[in-house]
Amino acid sequence: MKRITAIILSVTMAFWGSFMLTSCETITQNYTLNFVTTPMKSSDDIAHVPYNISFDESIFSSSPSEFSPTLAKTAMVLSSGAYDSDFTQLNLDALGFTHKAKFNYSSSYDPQAVGISIAKREIANTTIVAIVLRGTYKKEWHSNFDIGRNINETNIHEGFFKASNFALKKLSQYMSNYMVNENECKFFVTGHSRAGAVANLMSKTLIDTYTADKVYAYTFASPNTTTALNANIELYSGIFNFVNPDDFISYVPLSNWGFTKYGTTIEFFSSEEERKNKLSRVNEKYKTYRNRELKTSDKETLSLFLDSAYEIAPTVKDYYDTKYDVLGIQMSMYDYMNMVAQIINEENVISNGLIILGSDATVFKDIKDFLLIGMDDFSRTTTPDFDNSLISYTHSAETYLSYLEVYIEDM
Repeated sequence: MKRITAIILSVTMAFWGSFMLTSCETITQNYTLNFVTTPMKSSDDIAHVPYNISFDESIFSSSPSEFSPTLAKTAMVLSSGAYDSDFTQLNLDALGFTHKAKFNYSSSYDPQAVGISIAKREIANTTIVAIVLRGTYKKEWHSNFDIGRNINETNIHEGFFKASNFALKKLSQYMSNYMVNENECKFFVTGHSRAGAVANLMSKTLIDTYTADKVYAYTFASPNTTTALNANIELYSGIFNFVNPDDFISYVPLSNWGFTKYGTTIEFFSSEEERKNKLSRVNEKYKTYRNRELKTSDKETLSLFLDSAYEIAPTVKDYYDTKYDVLGIQMSMYDYMNMVAQIINEENVISNGLIILGSDATVFKDIKDFLLIGMDDFSRTTTPDFDNSLISYTHSAETYLSYLEVYIEDM
């Protein structure tokens, strides 16, 4: 009788132990994703490397305002793949997300919108909706430079605002089509570069709509998005914006115009000494993704660019309206940057390139010199080689992932 009782007791304990393991504890799962290097031109070949991620389902039970190294790395890899929707679909598949949908990835894309992939995954009684946004694609560069003439009234970057509204509408359609219960869902939002800016604004709206405990947001290399005075209040602290201090794109539109980002902005280093201490490790990681040495800028070079931009256009109104002579053409800062956008898109490269090169004797000289850092003389006078420019090295997804990994190691 004692033996039978002992057997029953042991079976009962095993059952409850198993039940408690599956109900109260979490099992770490391993995923292999594709990390994708950032192309500077649409014609560039996209390279990808396997990237292993390990996390358990309880990761979405923590507060979004608590920084998650795992979610940050996952977001960075997803953001990198967004430049090619096929990789986004593969990565979402690998993470167990289903009902995948993508918008604005066709050849007839809307340059005022944004490429967006959405998918969902059920975890316990919650639907996790992943929102992965694509960084700048072709003529979307022009939208990047459209700050908005009425910024004093809107407080939001015009180009990014239009793209964010597009993304929010597609999310609403998705939730309706796939019957996502807004009371039982959470959002995981990410993007790199332009997509980081759109993710920043989109996440702010989602927080305002669904509350802060439902939005996990990680942006990388995001430009500034808003002049709102409440951008950095605690409500939006779960929006994490990672910035490489060498990357000028993360500092425009200018803070001197009142611009910032919603949420918590994290710079990878805060001093030259800290940068030097991290650089060798960052470089080793970068080489595994790009097979070349990482080039960096310095505070003085970036400051010269930002100071020159502010001198040319002390206000957003000046950015649009104050004209300067460039080879007989009257150009504002807005006009000049749109000409740069055309060159990146390989539009009228020779004529636009000659105008850019001819701005040496104008107020735009420091701007031109900064944009061309890293290019050889041949590419400066033919097709600009932005892949070898300082912009590529400081702004790319592979640079951000390398810095992010070192940042996490040092936590």
